[in-house]
Amino acid sequence: MTPLILQDNLAEEISRILDGCLYKTPAGERIPIHVFKQALPVNEADDDADPVPYIIVRLQNGEDKGTGDSTNTVSLVVVIGVWDDSSDSQGYRDVMNIIQKIYERFHKDPILNGIAAYSGEFDWALNEDDYYPYFFGACSLKFHIAAIRREDRYT
Repeated sequence: MTPLILQDNLAEEISRILDGCLYKTPAGERIPIHVFKQALPVNEADDDADPVPYIIVRLQNGEDKGTGDSTNTVSLVVVIGVWDDSSDSQGYRDVMNIIQKIYERFHKDPILNGIAAYSGEFDWALNEDDYYPYFFGACSLKFHIAAIRREDRYT
């Protein structure tokens, strides 16, 4: 197990969690949310297509305490961006509902595809600045993944 495999699996799981949910776009459509890994894709076209609604599953850091434990800890941040031009400025509710769905999924069942265990540590935040009609938030999760074990003759 590697952090990259964890990231891939978490991105797929978030897509599954939000399957069937539709969010507004600047073009006036309602579409499923885009899930990206680590960063938004570079827009190579001149059309300046807006990537919202989106989620970015970002590897943040990891830790192996060097004590021979059987697991490493990997921290990930899930960044959420939505667009909502309603005059009541309620786009933050979409962001919070996404955060809540992720929270509920891993607090009900902490195992991710049999390859990682959610640690139970969950933090979230909403953007404090006003970027209307864009709304942003994020949550952070930690997972335990299998560590590499020492295999030399001194173990």
